[in-house]
Amino acid sequence: MQILLQGGEKVTPKQWKAEIQSLQSGYDSIGKEQTKTVTELAYAEVITYNKKNLERELQTESRQHNRQQGRTKRREEEI
Repeated sequence: MQILLQGGEKVTPKQWKAEIQSLQSGYDSIGKEQTKTVTELAYAEVITYNKKNLERELQTESRQHNRQQGRTKRREEEI
């Protein structure tokens, strides 16, 4: 299209419509790809959050278990 405009040639309505359809097809394709990418990014963010949350929960459980064992040892030593 730029070649036609730079060359000083007149552009017919059919040429304009064809160019618009071509651009619209490209736009639609890009939109679908963008939607797919955004969805995949959201999945990745959820997985990352869940992984960090699981690690935090496991650390908490480990600390609680260690505290409980420490209390049990102290009680046994007192007896």
